Amino acid sequence: MKSLKSLIGLKLATVSAAVAIWVLLLLSFSSANVGQAAPASAAQGINGAELFAAKCAGCHGKNGRGLPNWRAKGQPDFADVSFQKSRTDAQLAESLANGKGKFMPAWKDKLSGEQINALVGQVRAFGKKK
Repeated sequence: MKSLKSLIGLKLATVSAAVAIWVLLLLSFSSANVGQAAPASAAQGINGAELFAAKCAGCHGKNGRGLPNWRAKGQPDFADVSFQKSRTDAQLAESLANGKGKFMPAWKDKLSGEQINALVGQVRAFGKKK
C-alpha cells in the first residue's frame, strides 16, 4: 500500500509540474505582445507609398507637395515641417475618411481603416524626406 501511495504521489507531482509549465508557457506567449501594436500597414500588407501613388498623387503630387492648381486653392504641402507639426495622426485620418473643405473627398466608403492608416503613415513619411 505504501508503494501505491508513493506512486500516486509521484504521478500527481509530475502532472502538477506539467500543468504549471503549461500555464507558464501559455502566459508568456499571450502576454508577449501586450501593449505592442502591430504596425497597421505592414501587418496588413498595405504599402502606403503605392496606395498614395494610386489614390492621392493625382491631386497631391508624387512627392506630396501638391500641384500648382490645387496649391492655389489651399492644398497643404505634406513635406512642410509646419504642416506636419500642425496635424495629429487622428486629424489626418479624419480628413482622409470624411474629406475636408470642398475639394478633399471622403474616402471612408472606398478605403479600409487599415488603408487610411497606411496613407497617414505615407503623409508622415513625406515630412521626413529632405
